[in-house]
Amino acid sequence: MPTFVEADRDYRAAIEAPGRELANAFASAHAAGPVNLKDRDLTHAVLLRLKSFFATQDEIKRSLQKVYAAPAADFFVETVCFFLKVALRQLNSSLVVASEKNIVRHQGALRPDISIWQGDKVVSAIECKTQLGWNRSKWLPDFEEREKRLQREYPEAKLFLLVLTSSNWPGFGTDPRAGKQFFVLLGDAGVGRIRHLDLAAPNMIIHRIEALIQEIHLHASGKPGVLQRISA
Repeated sequence: MPTFVEADRDYRAAIEAPGRELANAFASAHAAGPVNLKDRDLTHAVLLRLKSFFATQDEIKRSLQKVYAAPAADFFVETVCFFLKVALRQLNSSLVVASEKNIVRHQGALRPDISIWQGDKVVSAIECKTQLGWNRSKWLPDFEEREKRLQREYPEAKLFLLVLTSSNWPGFGTDPRAGKQFFVLLGDAGVGRIRHLDLAAPNMIIHRIEALIQEIHLHASGKPGVLQRISA
């Protein structure tokens, strides 16, 4: 009869699998072909990885009679960071992507979810949110204050906002920064419904990850002609 330690061996291996498989996932992604910023392939890859996360959480909740799933926010950041690294490696190899790195050199920590560096300078940063219902009345002043703090250290840096779903908050409205600096992936599909995501459904995707990557790349390089040749 096995011990509890022995009986749990396969599950421990499954817990460790994402760490082991990350390098293989990078290798497969880098071999997948040129990045096409006019397509939706990267957007679909991000959303399908999140769908897998929620499917796993559903099974854990069912098996343990657990009420709440593990927070999706960290997994969302990790997923966006992964595919951003893959894309920028092709588009501009001088750019380095980091996550939760402190970018303020003086008093007062500022650690964006994702920061994009060129040498020792931050050129862009991204704040990632699953939704903004919890902060529906303050998200814009909070964002603008963080952008000011970023630009005090790196005057040419640009802060972007990426939200997973527009459910449970009013959205960006007519703000001209929508689709240029503010991005939301999904329409009125709550985070809990991503487990049933149908990418073929009409009007499912509002803004594409590719459009965000294009804005980051253009801001860093200022060479739209090069970008058009790469993404065509």
